[in-house]
Amino acid sequence: MRSCESLGLRTATLVAVVVCAVGCASPTPSGPPPIILISIDTLRADHVGAYGAAEDLTPNLDAFAREAVVFDQAYSQAVQTAPSHASVFTGRYPTEQTSTDNQTVLTADHPTLAQVLSVYGYQTAAFVAGGDLAPARKLTAGFSTYDSSEDFASLYHTTPKGLAWLDTIDKNKPYFLFVHGYDCHSIYLKPTPYGYLHADASWQGPAAKAVQTATERIIDGRLYANLDGLLSADNALLRARAPENRARAQKILEDGQTPVLVGPEDLTYIRGVYSGAVSYADAMFGRFMAGIEQRGQLDRAIIIVMSDHGEQLGEHGIFGHCCGLGDEETHTVLMMRLPHGEHGGRHVSGLVEMLDVLPTIAELVGARAPAGAHGESLAAALRGEPFPGRSYTHSEGNARMRIISVRGAEGRLTYTGMPATGRYLPDVIEAARIDGPGFDGPADPVARASLRTELVRWLRTLEPGPDVISAPLPASLRKALRDHGYFDVSP
Repeated sequence: MRSCESLGLRTATLVAVVVCAVGCASPTPSGPPPIILISIDTLRADHVGAYGAAEDLTPNLDAFAREAVVFDQAYSQAVQTAPSHASVFTGRYPTEQTSTDNQTVLTADHPTLAQVLSVYGYQTAAFVAGGDLAPARKLTAGFSTYDSSEDFASLYHTTPKGLAWLDTIDKNKPYFLFVHGYDCHSIYLKPTPYGYLHADASWQGPAAKAVQTATERIIDGRLYANLDGLLSADNALLRARAPENRARAQKILEDGQTPVLVGPEDLTYIRGVYSGAVSYADAMFGRFMAGIEQRGQLDRAIIIVMSDHGEQLGEHGIFGHCCGLGDEETHTVLMMRLPHGEHGGRHVSGLVEMLDVLPTIAELVGARAPAGAHGESLAAALRGEPFPGRSYTHSEGNARMRIISVRGAEGRLTYTGMPATGRYLPDVIEAARIDGPGFDGPADPVARASLRTELVRWLRTLEPGPDVISAPLPASLRKALRDHGYFDVSP
């Protein structure tokens, strides 16, 4: 492989920065490398073979991993689609650039990844699956093309549009293509043969109906036909440890309805159907990668595969991703393939956050990340250099009944209480009883104290967020969200 000096580059031009960032690989005729970002919504890391899944669910993703750098411990900053992607696009934590509930939209206060790349001459396009990435969420900034024509669509719908866009662009200019699909999101049941690939198609228990509507209707082993009165504050109560909160939530749920008990066989069935959704997503991903390769882009582009958050599958008595910040919901997929598969097959064990994506891309293309972005570039890890990772990762939950979490070598500490936008939150956490009902974490008091210290430190570093925008969402989007388990969105 030629060195940077043998390429004759004497100055730190944009191309030189790009070439060195990807291991001094030969430059392409069009200069800086294209960027392709693929988001598979609601994909749990532990269901991907490259992350240790026991079943052979993801042959295409696993093949990609063998040519990519895999970040084994990547964690999302939110467990809802809009704020999680907003953190990826801005490099900021959710409460700095939006709220974390389902009624809010992104403000224009902070530059986005697409805007940064546009400044550096990139052609930009996004083909997304609607829902929480619909234009009403205001995540469109910087994209010359932003297609969101169908709510809760699949990679089956969005990736062909992305490939068609590649056929129309200026081949002498770099591009940033973002594609997204809800393939692993409820409703889990996918078309034949994937829907029942890992589940018994003849099962007639209560779960058979749940996978065709929304598994979020199952709470504490009971299936509720009607959750129309549930608000995000009540959602948080469902997860709270205090008995009086559980009792209050139970009373809200059972008002006017009799729940149906869900047994262990139902749980196995639901998890099997979810696994089918993962295999379906993998097949659609493989289809897209074939199209990228056919167009000669596979070895030109930096290709990043991510999930925005995971999914609870009954581990804590609930389904979905509304009410917790454990590994089931926050451990995400993050794999980066450099041109020509440079350094492929390496696994990086250090902790990383999903907001590290923006500064990583910026460094790889010789751009400057926006001032104030908290993300840390992962380019050193991509080059094979020593990379210890972060000491801690941080995640935020819904806003009306605040849940925040810190994860480190000591374990995970979660706090539930006042919103993080409250000015006294760090003081409250610092003064509260660490063994009180607001905290859930490791039993070791020293570990709990260490994690609380980090949680307070982190909160004090955040810039005050913008005023929460509660702009009304279009009626069609509100209905689509509620049909897919977002019961805290007003009808």
